[in-house]
Amino acid sequence: MEGGQSPYLRGYRDFSSGILPPPGVQVRYDLNFYNGHETSRIPQGQLATSLRTVSNILGIVGVTPAQLWGANYGFAIRGAMTGVSADRTVTNGARRVAASDAMTGLNDVVISPIVLGWHLGNWHWNVSASLWIPAGDYQATQRINTGKNYWSWSPQFAVTYLDRKAGLEFSAAFAYVANYENTTTQYHSGDVAHVDFAAMQSIAPRLSIGAVGYVMSQVTDDVGAGATLGSRRAQVFGAGPAIRYVIRTGKTPMILSAKYYREFSARNTTEGDQGALSLRANF
Repeated sequence: MEGGQSPYLRGYRDFSSGILPPPGVQVRYDLNFYNGHETSRIPQGQLATSLRTVSNILGIVGVTPAQLWGANYGFAIRGAMTGVSADRTVTNGARRVAASDAMTGLNDVVISPIVLGWHLGNWHWNVSASLWIPAGDYQATQRINTGKNYWSWSPQFAVTYLDRKAGLEFSAAFAYVANYENTTTQYHSGDVAHVDFAAMQSIAPRLSIGAVGYVMSQVTDDVGAGATLGSRRAQVFGAGPAIRYVIRTGKTPMILSAKYYREFSARNTTEGDQGALSLRANF
């Protein structure tokens, strides 16, 4: 992938990912932190990259009373602002060249014009289609950007098993991200498959703990005149603990959660640590 990062934020869909909320509006805010590193070979020598990001992410899901094929119909939109800094060092024998960059900017906007959710006993599942609009900050002359400068789209499926009596939940979300060409760089990133999952157990009336994880695997090659380093198929795994607390404020329930991922087995992308604080409210 160009830049080694998928448009899809790995691990974003965690617990309750298969549950489409009841008719109304759900607002979700995430404060996401990432610190990762990558070492790769380029024609100039060995490239060592350190990447740090802090993202403020706002997502809105609207669910209508309308039904289609027995499912509730909804839609969603998500935007983010990210502060990013990167250090790069190229080493070739005794020669060493280093550069550092930092910026804050808007990410590409994600819209999901169709989300269909079903419910059957303890089982809940949904299907959706998402489109990444290249509205983020991007300059071809910059070494780092918060926008991708290319379109992407993704069919997605998520499922949740929720036993309210036992306080037990298992969730998994699957996404296939198809990328289009960055016409500025003539780089066409390959398609990427994502799996996010979570398991939670209630230990108190409002408190749950559990584990989260994700898999990102690029399934087609990078191509185009700008893909001078070859196929660059990326892969990474992440796993870690999570905690969730339900806040009751009048008639509006809010869910506060925290999670941490340690990444491993990375290839052609950064490997490091990711953490997030999330607040969700249904209206």
